[in-house]
Amino acid sequence: MKKALYQVPRNKQIRVIIDTDAYAEGDDQYAIAHALLTPKFDVVGIVAAHFGTQEYSDSMEKSYEEIGRILELMDIHDVPVYRGETAALKDEKTAGTSEGAKFIAEEALKDDDRPLFVLNMAAITNLASAYLMKPEIAANITAVWIGGGPYEKQFTDFNAGNDIEAANAVLGSEMELWQIPLNAYTMMEVSFHELFDKVQPYGKIGSYLVENLMRVNEIGCALNLDDLPFTKELSRGAKTMMIRSGEGWSLGDSPAVGVLVTMQDHDMEYRKAQRINLDGTYGDYFRENRVIRVYQGIDSRVILEDMFAKLKYHFG
Repeated sequence: MKKALYQVPRNKQIRVIIDTDAYAEGDDQYAIAHALLTPKFDVVGIVAAHFGTQEYSDSMEKSYEEIGRILELMDIHDVPVYRGETAALKDEKTAGTSEGAKFIAEEALKDDDRPLFVLNMAAITNLASAYLMKPEIAANITAVWIGGGPYEKQFTDFNAGNDIEAANAVLGSEMELWQIPLNAYTMMEVSFHELFDKVQPYGKIGSYLVENLMRVNEIGCALNLDDLPFTKELSRGAKTMMIRSGEGWSLGDSPAVGVLVTMQDHDMEYRKAQRINLDGTYGDYFRENRVIRVYQGIDSRVILEDMFAKLKYHFG
């Protein structure tokens, strides 16, 4: 890649671990590429995450292969990739045994004065497993998690639903947690024409990002929505705008990168951490002094434009 246009001051540089279910949809790939092109970040490793077993019994392995594909397309060969847990945790107190979880724990215990952020763009299984292996890492990590439903509604989002035990293990820990729930991460709307104009022309990675999203879009648009509880009363016309519109997508994992590129604190609050119930609602508080950062909204424009500009600079 080209030399960065600017030098990020030393006291603003950070170590980053990306934790991603890269093959689950088509948006993780954008966030991975964006992170790898961001001068502030030293991406010290990428961990493959599972995304449930309903569609693939080897979903973590699919993610692992997809991460390798992204790195190859970007001609990046010095970022290590690790296999994470293959399924949800047994319970909130039992760690897994994956190399990815062990890597997170080892990196957190390194003697390095730069802050360590773990960008969790999936079920938060791998980070929870690392924490349960080595609880002392909580003091050395800031976790950014794309996950959890809105606080005002009963809704189990994809990431939380794939491992609620892990989510509660992290929510109840001493680890600094920045949560970006569904109502915020779905604000990353982008049109397909915009992607064809601002992503597709830029290198092998640009072509792949768009072509892969078109593949995933066909699958998403083919879903039968008639039996979903929240669509039963909708008209046929209204259903054309549910889940996928056919004209665009929500790059829902990109805020994990975006909140570290710009301040993004205009719609952020601190609140006492609550347990996530099986139905997706938020229940009991873990304890009085357990406070997390929650983003109730994000500025999608600056995140998207930053990604577009970096793709153009490096691959234009």
